[in-house]
Amino acid sequence: MINAEKTYLVHYTKLEDRKKHTDEQFKNLGIDIEYITEYDQEDLTDELIDKHYDSSEESYNSKIHPTYGNRSTPHRILNKGEISCVFKHKLAIEKISKECDNYGVVFEDDVVFVEDFIEKFNKFLDLTPDDWDAIFIGSCAGLRVNPQFVKEDVFTYKVDHPASKGGDSYLLKRDLAEKISGTMDKFVTAADWELSYQFKLHNANVYWWEPPLVVQGSEIGLYKSTLR
Repeated sequence: MINAEKTYLVHYTKLEDRKKHTDEQFKNLGIDIEYITEYDQEDLTDELIDKHYDSSEESYNSKIHPTYGNRSTPHRILNKGEISCVFKHKLAIEKISKECDNYGVVFEDDVVFVEDFIEKFNKFLDLTPDDWDAIFIGSCAGLRVNPQFVKEDVFTYKVDHPASKGGDSYLLKRDLAEKISGTMDKFVTAADWELSYQFKLHNANVYWWEPPLVVQGSEIGLYKSTLR
């Protein structure tokens, strides 16, 4: 059994085949999941978007450029699929802040697990220093710990900000979830970069697991991405 209080899965309800595959994966692993199905892109009203998404270039530049520095990309307007994804992650984080005593796990619906996932997850978590606030366990966009820093029999690495590693799979402590829930009411960019901003804002201790325990099906050809 996975060593986590609650497991949330961000899901776009139109992807029925993806849900079928996801259900099978989690059932085989014995992991109970709560689907986050609210805020599909078709359900987003202009009023709701305007209330929670600040699309201005000024706000983007004030938050993202200081976070990413010269690695930052130019401002652009998110499409509805991307906005929907942020809303779903925001809801998952709010649920951790209200429903977990210590921490919860968030997955996106295109995750694919490595062999012996449960055993490795629990082992890596036991080896992660107690000061962690967030842990990324996947390999979104090919992001990995720099090979020159990887050590034998070391599986968890604290990373500097910007510390997001995509939104496919991460653990979040309740205390940090509470803080983010109070400062993410107006988001300015896609979920992964918004998380980076929030982590830096709250001076969070963020760790990456290496090797990753999750890959994205939309990156290995199993699924077609629905965000772009």
